[in-house]
Amino acid sequence: MISFKNIVPYVPSPRKAVKKMIELAKIKSGDEVADLGSGNGKILIAAAKKHKKNLFIGIEKSFFLRTITKVKLFFYPVLKKRIQIVNHDFFNFELSQFEVIFCFLTPEALRILTPRFRALRRGAKIISYMFHLDTNEGFHEEIIHLTAKDSIYVYTKK
Repeated sequence: MISFKNIVPYVPSPRKAVKKMIELAKIKSGDEVADLGSGNGKILIAAAKKHKKNLFIGIEKSFFLRTITKVKLFFYPVLKKRIQIVNHDFFNFELSQFEVIFCFLTPEALRILTPRFRALRRGAKIISYMFHLDTNEGFHEEIIHLTAKDSIYVYTKK
């Protein structure tokens, strides 16, 4: 963990959760996929290995974490062409272009993003690890419990 002072601290997602999140996303060929607060690139790299005809965008403000992802991508030159790491604040990033959005964000961060999520296209999915949206109005919600403490929330825009 890097810091709990930020609204969204860096806490890596467990591999088991990452695998299940990618499975639940049901990514189709050509879908544009974003990871909000992409951290060390774990989800992006795992998803890009499985889905070979997609563009994956990691939105990450931390120089340190972007650098870790870029170092990892050095060992996957084929994936590097389909994964972009953007230095941006995802609270102010245009999300409407994405069909799939991965996130492991705090409840406060999800509340702030809710209006942006409502602007997503019909059928777009938000895959949230651990925390749910306060209001799922306009979305179909599916909850998958990995353990008694870990859950994945899948929101599909109606």
